[in-house]
Amino acid sequence: MPGKVFQRYPDTFFEAVSNYGFIPTCRTRLRDLLLYLRRLYLVKVWKMDIHPMTLVSLKAVLDRTYPRGIHIGEGSAVNFGAVILTHDVVVGKHAHTHIGKYCMVGARSIVMPGLTVGDHSVIAAGAVVTKDVPPNSIVAGNPAKVIRTGIMTTNWGKLTDKGTKPDEG
Repeated sequence: MPGKVFQRYPDTFFEAVSNYGFIPTCRTRLRDLLLYLRRLYLVKVWKMDIHPMTLVSLKAVLDRTYPRGIHIGEGSAVNFGAVILTHDVVVGKHAHTHIGKYCMVGARSIVMPGLTVGDHSVIAAGAVVTKDVPPNSIVAGNPAKVIRTGIMTTNWGKLTDKGTKPDEG
């Protein structure tokens, strides 16, 4: 829905204050406001394609050399220190990088330009993704390799079905 602000919490501000305290509630709601404003800035000023129900950490790095090449789907999370690239100076390439729906890009991971991360996938912390990531899988390592397939995730890449390990063949 255009113009609708994503509401992350089912309780009201006053219910949250009575449950968690004033300072933690204010800190959490202020952080959510900052994340929302940053997403608006990236979408409106830099013309990135970031779904409104996406969490992008304040410390995540989204390549601004070719900002229109960033595409992040609904319900995905890009954690702190993660880097999503859309350009490669060595080969002189600008490419679209797609992160699918309900994905999680782990802390300090790198997604190289021109790649597609399939829906319901998880990129482990510190992974360097050099090839497309198939849907419903977990990748880890440098270079990233599929370590689990058949997984299922919900909002922000939270696992609901752990899937199976790929055949060691």
